[in-house]
Amino acid sequence: MTMKNVLSGVNSMNKLLFTVMLMVALFAVFLAEKLYAQPTTEFVFINGSVAYRQRIAMPPDALLTVRVEDVSRADTSAAVLAETRETFGARQVPIPFSLKVPSALIDPQLSYAIHATITVGDKLQFTTTRHYAVLTRGASNNVNLLLDAVQSAPPTTPTPIATNASTSLVGLTLPATFVGVTPCADCPGIEQTLTLRADGLYHLRRVYQDKPNGMFTELGRWTTDASGKRLTLLSGSNMSLLEVKDNATLRQLDRLGQPIASVANLDLSRTAQVDPINESLHWRGEFLYLADAAMYTDCASGVRWPVAMTGDYLTMERNYLQARSATAAPLLVNFKGRLDVLPAIEGPPSEQIVVEQFGSSEPGATCSSLSASKDSVKAQLKDTYWKLVELNGTKVTMAPTQQREVRITLASEGSRVFGFSGCNQFTGAYIHDGSALRFTQMAGTRMACLSPLMELENQVIKMLSAITAYRIEGERLILLEGDQVLARFEAVYLR
Repeated sequence: MTMKNVLSGVNSMNKLLFTVMLMVALFAVFLAEKLYAQPTTEFVFINGSVAYRQRIAMPPDALLTVRVEDVSRADTSAAVLAETRETFGARQVPIPFSLKVPSALIDPQLSYAIHATITVGDKLQFTTTRHYAVLTRGASNNVNLLLDAVQSAPPTTPTPIATNASTSLVGLTLPATFVGVTPCADCPGIEQTLTLRADGLYHLRRVYQDKPNGMFTELGRWTTDASGKRLTLLSGSNMSLLEVKDNATLRQLDRLGQPIASVANLDLSRTAQVDPINESLHWRGEFLYLADAAMYTDCASGVRWPVAMTGDYLTMERNYLQARSATAAPLLVNFKGRLDVLPAIEGPPSEQIVVEQFGSSEPGATCSSLSASKDSVKAQLKDTYWKLVELNGTKVTMAPTQQREVRITLASEGSRVFGFSGCNQFTGAYIHDGSALRFTQMAGTRMACLSPLMELENQVIKMLSAITAYRIEGERLILLEGDQVLARFEAVYLR
């Protein structure tokens, strides 16, 4: 083979190798371009609109703020994943919005919600008071927000609401309704609606977000301290304390009436409209029928109303005539009813109580005797809210970090039990036969809590699994293992 042939062969191989390398390089570029062109999943978009019911036009400089917040923990401020801020300009509600949330910030195990506000200058005018879940747990990412008005202090001097100093609130005009979403130990938040009336009556509705059967209401009497700046809500054994910050804001206090050190929201803000107290509630108080007129005095609030002679009124009157201790003596009654403004026998229409369904009477008992001794009547095992007051011989009190009391309720339908064990919600079944009682099929959420709540929960679950019997002494439920007392509960009457 000549040198010329050898060189020719080498050149051919070099050309082939170069061609192959060039093709590989071009393919790599092509592949990179294709990969880069694939749709990205770096962001999740949330779209919706903001509106409110009131026929109020916002000025052009009104600022709409919409944000996505991590609402998984109640003991810390909500982390903001995305936010948009824009002025109204020439627009009015409904106003559309779009938020772009980085996918890397989304944890499928956590809960997220949309929060929106409308401000004019430094004044808050509208805000979300409902829970609008997004991103996880099957929530939709298309949401239409309905905001509630927040009423600021009126320019006029507040009018006196009572002559009794114990029911006088400094700088606060009544009636008024306050709303807000406050921390919850094991749910996204608690939607609270509090209505205060000048006669000392209050109505409180709590909705535990994302909880089945999570709405509780109570009716009672509010009072204040000597300064008129600390508000006490009292209904049976239920007590809440709040600070009157100004005519537009109330702030929750701890059980000792001290400020709570927390970055979470603890405020309830006044709404433009007063929430009427007209829903059906369970009532317990004194009924009196005399001279063709009937009156009812509520034990929880002490407020007195005429009784409308409609609905199930005749059943209550007949029971009164049979069960009263003497002529013109009051009779303690239980019934389902509502407040309504109706025509009066004489004079203008007045607020009256309507008996929708008569329940029962308690001869010999009065509101005063209930206050003096809770053992004067006997609570029912089923369909009663039982609050834990003693466990294994030790009195149970609320820890500073505890948001809800330990409780159980045995539902009459389906023989189901549910409650709160200190850190988590639980549910299960029960078997009831005479004085025998057992809890089975117990299950609950699995949120971790700090000490001492986890220790308390472990003791509660262990106690419930050991129960074999019970007895009721007045308003106390005593749970037993054989003859040994494991726990004592107290009846709480939720309205």
